[in-house]
Parts: sequence; structure tokens; C-alpha cells
Amino acid sequence: MLALGTGSRDSRPVEFKTVEALVSVGARYVGRAPAFDVEPGWWSEVEAINRRLEELLGVRTVVLRLVHADEAEIGRGGRAVYHVEALGEVRSGVLDETPLADWDSIVAAEPLRASWAEVGGPSRLIAWAQSVLGPGDGVQVKTWNLSCLVRFPDAWAKATSRFGSIDADVIEHVRRYDETLAPAVLASSREDRWSLLAHAPGTDCWEPDRPSVESVVSRWVGAQAALAAEVDELDAPRLLPASLADEVAALIPRVALSDEEVRSLVDLVDRLPAIVDELESAGLPITLVNGDFHPGNWRSDGTRRVIVDWADTFVGHPATDIRRLLDFLPESKRSHAGDVWSAAWRRELPGCEPLRALQPMSVLGPLTYALMYQRFLDNIEPDERIYHEDDPGICLRAALRMCQG
Repeated sequence: MLALGTGSRDSRPVEFKTVEALVSVGARYVGRAPAFDVEPGWWSEVEAINRRLEELLGVRTVVLRLVHADEAEIGRGGRAVYHVEALGEVRSGVLDETPLADWDSIVAAEPLRASWAEVGGPSRLIAWAQSVLGPGDGVQVKTWNLSCLVRFPDAWAKATSRFGSIDADVIEHVRRYDETLAPAVLASSREDRWSLLAHAPGTDCWEPDRPSVESVVSRWVGAQAALAAEVDELDAPRLLPASLADEVAALIPRVALSDEEVRSLVDLVDRLPAIVDELESAGLPITLVNGDFHPGNWRSDGTRRVIVDWADTFVGHPATDIRRLLDFLPESKRSHAGDVWSAAWRRELPGCEPLRALQPMSVLGPLTYALMYQRFLDNIEPDERIYHEDDPGICLRAALRMCQG
């Protein structure tokens, strides 16, 4: 799922986070666990949290949601406070059982709360997956405002937000054109927005080699070219270049910006129709966009290469994906990736000029992501907005820099 802003992945080691767990059995508060440090420091990564708590409490646990985080660095590090559900009575004498004054507000109903952040939510996802796979432990790996991810020995169960795409649904469309490009769908629940996906062997491709770039980029372009004919049938959000001017104009007053930034963005909005015309002159179709097309969302075993995260997929312009990839690649690999992408589109659509789309998309891409992040903020509960609060502003400023650069 989407990380902060539109820049490259932070290559620094991810520091630990200090965890404070507010533990309940069902909705009944049973105490606060002693604080402990774990790696990795990303707030959404919870496997190590459950491991430590299960050793302490003597019972299985699941993390429901982030209640509070100190802003040491957005998304990671510092002190992170979680609501954790124990799946049985806990060992006596290991928790601070002092009543928590604000517990009622923590468990109070919240209309924007994700289904997996509710009491019993992760357990329902795990039980559904087990009903398909048979007996086997599910390990909760990640949970935050956009998804919950549970690992099984040969599969992954994923719950996604009501305002995004459903991995299984998107994958089934993609695999009709290239069944090697995404994990196999083992089961899905559209009503619950659950996907059960086969395990993709290998490792994440944060530093992809040339064969990986050539394989993934070319095959994804081929699928996008085919999917362009059915965009009206796809159940995915729309982020269309032609709509950007109106949508960005409406966004500007909602973001904390300086007066100078507002003036510059209003001027940019006036120029957007010309920039969109430049984008469209490349001759590429509106189609399915992965939305988070960086190499950390690819997996490779050296032979097979798949894209594993489809929850940010939307209908839009395909140059959005190559710009996202270029932002994550080191300078030395960008030219090759751009050439591979351009050649793939020229094979699919003779006469198109894909490289003409890159410059306008350097401005339109950040604007598109600003709208996406604001959609997140409008649809997630207040406690978890900390992950994305600054992102619309970050993206709008990135668009301004690209205009000035």
C-alpha cells in the first residue's frame, strides 16, 4: 500500500518503535502491557508485536489498530500505542490493570473504522481463510488504515478498505491477460473486501535487476493495453487527468499551505488543461493503473516475477505507474526503465509516443496522489489519519517543484 509522498523509498535502516499495548478480551479492558521495543519500526508492521505479547500473555493476540503515535517520524519509530485483542484470558499478574480513563472512547463505535480494526475483525478474516485452506495458523503481519495482512504457510489473506480496490477482483481481471503477472486468487469475499491469494515465492525487488524491470514493466504494459477496452466495467476508483483541474481546485482550500503556495497552485490549475493536452498527445489510453508501481511491490524468485499489491489500483493514465517506478529507482536505472516502458507501449500501440507523457506526468502524477491521499483522509478514522495527514500538502508542493524545475 502507498507509503508517504511520491519520493523514493527511504533506504535508511528502519529503527525500532516503542510499543504500548492496551489489551482487551473482546471489548473488555484487561490492562496495559509493559512497554517494549521491537523492530521494524514501521507502525503498521505488527508480527513482532504479537510475538512478544503472546510470550507475555500466554495467549494468541491480534493488533486491532493504532490508538496514538508520537511523531518521531511519520509512519515509524517513537512511541506507538495499540489496541490489542487477546483471544482468550491472559496470564495473571503481567498487565497493569489500573482502569483506563478513556477506554470507553477507545472502543466506542466509529463510523469510519476499518472492519479489521474492530473487536473480532482479524479473527473473522483468519477464520474465513481457514475455511478455505483448512487448519493452519494465520500470522498477522500488517495492519493499518488501508489493509490487514495475514500470512499462512502457502497463502496470504488480505482485507482492504471500503474506498479502495479489492486485490482479488483486480487480479482476476489482470490474470485474464497475463496469468503470471499476479498471485493466483484462491478465494474472495466482495462483501467483506477480503482476498485470499497464493504465496508468491522469492523476495521483494527493492533493487530490481535489469531482467526484472524488463519482465514486469513489459508484461504490465501488455495487460494495461488489453484492459483499456474494459475500463468502464472495472470496479475501481477513477483518477482521470481530465478531472484534475476541478478536483485540485477543490482540494487546495482543504490543505495547510502558505499564501504563496496557494497562489502558485491556483496558477497551476489554470495551466492544467494545457498540461493534460500534452499528456494526451502521447497517444496512450486511459486504463487500469496499479497506483503503487514500485519494485518493493514486485516479488521474484529469479525466474517468476509477480506484482503483489493491487489495493491502490485505479482507472487513470498509465504514465502514472512509470513515474512512480522512476521515483523509486536510483538514477542509474531510470533511463533503462523508461526505455523498456516506451518500447512496450510502442509494440502495443504502433504510432504512440510514450516518452512524451513523462514530462507532463511529472506534474500530474503528484497532483493525482494528492487527491488519492485526501481520499484516504476523508475515509479513515481520526486516530489513524496520522499516517497521511501531511501527504496531500507534500504532493501539491512536489507538483509545484516540478513546474519550477
